[in-house]
Amino acid sequence: MKKYLMSIITAGVVLYGMSSCEKSELRATEFDLPTTQSFVRFVFLSPGTPTVMIKVNNNKINGNNTSGTAGMFPPNFNIAEYAAVPPNGNLRLSLANTGTINDSVVVFTGNMTTSSGKFYTTVLADSGATRSLFSVADEFGNRVDSGFTRLRFINATGKSPALSLIRVDSSSASVVTRDTLFRNVTFTQATNYITVPTNPVNAFLRYRLVQSSNGAFVGAPFTPLVGNASNRRAITVISGGIWGTTFAPGISFQIVNQ
Repeated sequence: MKKYLMSIITAGVVLYGMSSCEKSELRATEFDLPTTQSFVRFVFLSPGTPTVMIKVNNNKINGNNTSGTAGMFPPNFNIAEYAAVPPNGNLRLSLANTGTINDSVVVFTGNMTTSSGKFYTTVLADSGATRSLFSVADEFGNRVDSGFTRLRFINATGKSPALSLIRVDSSSASVVTRDTLFRNVTFTQATNYITVPTNPVNAFLRYRLVQSSNGAFVGAPFTPLVGNASNRRAITVISGGIWGTTFAPGISFQIVNQ
């Protein structure tokens, strides 16, 4: 009887162990993005434009109003957030007519050039006379592991000459490493992604915009997101402003794409 009792106890322990293993098993849930939609990050750099409602094919997509001068939707530039919208949708920026479902003033309308299943940065820039809407595909190429990231530059500075983006890595005035990352980028043009290290060689890493023709500085220096320790794998740097006006040109956004 003791022999049979031990067999029953042993079987029970084995079954409990199997049950415990099953309960503690690591499981992953997959989320499939809608294949019929485009995925867009909106960047608005039209100086003087008020905060607006963003509508695509007449459907509002932003919760609160978004700045038209230096606004972005989705608003978190530190992580890769995108809005799912119909491909080749009609974009309308408008002001709310309080207390009604109607728009009081339509600020801008334009058609986006996007394809289903792909990711884009869509920029509204301003030449001072007209607004320009253009979409750039966020195609990163081969992604890199920790210690490096993919970087590109979009020139959304209206009426600007060709601009270059340089990296200055210096720990003192006498120890300077300077190299050019992107050359001769004209208004509404976007570069391809390149691979850059995330950690500076020396103690103080800065990026600057310069005129390609003479090397004159444009705007203030800035610390790149790629210099941070976070594993951000793809970054877009975007300039704004309008050349030769009080809307000073310079870097407006650094946004994470991946």
